[in-house]
Amino acid sequence: MAVHIYGKLLSLLLASMNNQGKYIGLNQRIPFEVLDAAINLYIDSSVIDKGYVLQRMQDFTTGYNRANKAAKYVVQILRRQATLLGQLKKAGKNTPYNALTVDDRKALCLCLISLTYPITYDLLVALSQGLKVQPQINKKFISEKVMSIYGSNRTVDVAIDALLPMIIELNTIKRDKVSIYSLSAKLISRSKFVSELIIYTDIKLSNSKSILTDDLNFKPWFSFFDLSPINNDNYLWLITKKDSAVGKGYLTI
Repeated sequence: MAVHIYGKLLSLLLASMNNQGKYIGLNQRIPFEVLDAAINLYIDSSVIDKGYVLQRMQDFTTGYNRANKAAKYVVQILRRQATLLGQLKKAGKNTPYNALTVDDRKALCLCLISLTYPITYDLLVALSQGLKVQPQINKKFISEKVMSIYGSNRTVDVAIDALLPMIIELNTIKRDKVSIYSLSAKLISRSKFVSELIIYTDIKLSNSKSILTDDLNFKPWFSFFDLSPINNDNYLWLITKKDSAVGKGYLTI
């Protein structure tokens, strides 16, 4: 009996160590329209206006408390990613934010959400891995994959329930029927900055220092994006291209 109890305690300790530093921090949907409008306002004015965000959020969320909580998530994204948004403003000096295509704005929001709440990135990677081997996956598969990283608890389950409608709205997956999902058409990036941000996000959140240029077509994160319209030989904002010993070159941040 003592050995059995010790074994259980050791398993819990190892699980705790494996999940250490895994920040979830999200338990409610963030509508694309609200985050998109808040980014547009910030790019124009360099102001994070929580009152404006809350007002917009109340159009999409029932109840003041829920709207207020969701508005706090939007404000948190803007604050934590202010440096990147400042670079976006410089990159688009002669092009207003709302002139970007909807695909580019959705890809941008997806990156900013993932960088603020990395469980989003881990969820998308899990989805991509599952959808590479079969055309549809179910909610159980998704939950098991994410919980293998973050642990099996109610907080993770709530975060998954918040994230799934968000990433559907951002055109990464589609809901075929109850709890069954498949891959959507890829988001086409026509913005040089957004294209670089997509690559930057994967390098940063995969905890790698670089990525081979050939891997842009194969890594799970890139299943959701089409970067082909952009000339990727010239990186200006977030990415540096370097020569590789094997000849193809690699990208680093």
